[in-house]
Amino acid sequence: MGLTDRQWFTLRRLHSLSGILPIGVFLANHFFINSFAVGGQEPFNEKVHFLRSLPYLVLIETFGIFVPIAFHALLGVLIYREARFNNRRLSYAHNYMFTLQRISGVVLVFFITYHVLFTRFAHWFGHDTSDMYTLLHEKFANPWLFAIYVVGVCAASFHLGNGLFGFSIHWGLATSRAGQRRVARLGMVVALVFALVGINALLGFGPLGGRLGPVRIFNLEEHAPPQAAVARHAESVPAPDAPAAATEDNR
Repeated sequence: MGLTDRQWFTLRRLHSLSGILPIGVFLANHFFINSFAVGGQEPFNEKVHFLRSLPYLVLIETFGIFVPIAFHALLGVLIYREARFNNRRLSYAHNYMFTLQRISGVVLVFFITYHVLFTRFAHWFGHDTSDMYTLLHEKFANPWLFAIYVVGVCAASFHLGNGLFGFSIHWGLATSRAGQRRVARLGMVVALVFALVGINALLGFGPLGGRLGPVRIFNLEEHAPPQAAVARHAESVPAPDAPAAATEDNR
């Protein structure tokens, strides 16, 4: 039984909404947590262990991550099959972005499947997941695998940024052409920022045998808490010499 126009319109709105909430929020959090790899093995593994210790973790992952992504992906495949490419009513740029959005979605279906299987469920395949930093460091020693992850990060970043345009259209947030142009530009800024953050996080794992490194914007030592800075300063200052014993001459 086919869907009515109203049902299809509702599904399209839910599809665009799920791409922002919760998937977009999860992607931002995921890239942020991965960025702790810039600080090395200990900070990253500490965050991973913290996430694994969250209460109700299975429920959070199932209904906050897996179900929304599955819904978005399955409906996205249906939208891809029904898509009208090279629509003459749309501009060349709009058709170009429309096509890239669908292609990036297909890429992400395969990439996310692989990524989840060999990280979250890597223990199914005999991998030691107690040290995720080392696991990813060894994985990214393979240049082809590292390239796949770079493509996956860029695809996810573009899909989210460009998806803001569709979200604003479906939910009536940008009705004028000027408003739609502003949202389109904002979406590209979001895509660029996410891509830079995501790739820099990948570089934190020392890919290609450590030949590539991340950009460290902040120095953790320089931004240590005041108490720690005071303690380090106290340790570095030498103790004053003991006062000389009083003599008959200096009384």
